[in-house]
Amino acid sequence: MQMKRSIIGAALAACTFAFSGLALSQTVIKVGHDQPDRSTHHLAALKWKEMVETRTGGKVQVRLFPAMTLGSGTQMVEQTQAGALEVSILPTGWVAPLAPSVQVLDLPFLFPSREVLYKVIDGPAGAEILKPLNKVNIEGVTFWESGFKQLTGGFPIREPKDYVGHKIRTMPAPVIQEQFKAFGAAPVTVDFKELYSALQQKMVDGQENPIATIALMRFFEVQKYLTLSDHGFIAYVFMFNKTFLDKQTPEVRKILIDSAKEAGKYQREIIVKAEAEQLEMFKKAGVEVTTLTADQRAKFEQASRPVYTWFTGKYGSESLDMIRKEVAAVTKK
Repeated sequence: MQMKRSIIGAALAACTFAFSGLALSQTVIKVGHDQPDRSTHHLAALKWKEMVETRTGGKVQVRLFPAMTLGSGTQMVEQTQAGALEVSILPTGWVAPLAPSVQVLDLPFLFPSREVLYKVIDGPAGAEILKPLNKVNIEGVTFWESGFKQLTGGFPIREPKDYVGHKIRTMPAPVIQEQFKAFGAAPVTVDFKELYSALQQKMVDGQENPIATIALMRFFEVQKYLTLSDHGFIAYVFMFNKTFLDKQTPEVRKILIDSAKEAGKYQREIIVKAEAEQLEMFKKAGVEVTTLTADQRAKFEQASRPVYTWFTGKYGSESLDMIRKEVAAVTKK
């Protein structure tokens, strides 16, 4: 009987050791982003989680924290830098304080279409823009998106002069702030999760965001006017804590990065479909939707020129020249 108990005890100990070894060998990745759990960003994050867990045979487990659960955009970038967060997926505007080079993508009227933009940011130019993040212990591996930005306000927006005297919410990205200064507005930094109430209480008079974001955050309920301008693009950086990524085996590293790029392409497919449906929703809700005419767009482009002068004066022209060269090359094909 004693021998039997010893054998059972040994077996249980072996099982405990085996499960402990399994737990120790399993990697858990925390992923933070700023969009709601019904957003295309979160759907793509779920897709990435599925691909990573399947392709690693469960050795890597992914936990998702949407809607700023882990803090503001700035806080999540800092957490990623420090290693408290393994992955974050955030707009370039929140990354700009650590890596100013990414702001080149925030310049207004830089890309003529989504197709051109995709070819540029998916190529060598996109990789070059992300390189400076490595110096702050972050590795950006690809770009996701929120789409082209549109202008909303409690006032009609047809020309830059319409902005004079208005307070407009921006992210803490100097390029975007300079853009609205060039239009004659006063930029005000407001945290994303507080923006609805800021608009509702008229702490700010307007904002800019892609159609999908305006819909998901219900901004159309507190903004009467929407101008379709496609003036800028919100690129999201899919970024890892560099120390964490460098510790992974080559096989796991490849799975993590390749899956991020594939999930990004999936997001591109579903966000375009969502935008068409959401635009109709705005109209039914009573939002006055206007598309800039060629003449109006030209006035905004003219007003934006000082932003380019400011950018090159502060950060140099290398990144902008690179993007413009790529845009020209892609457009000719």
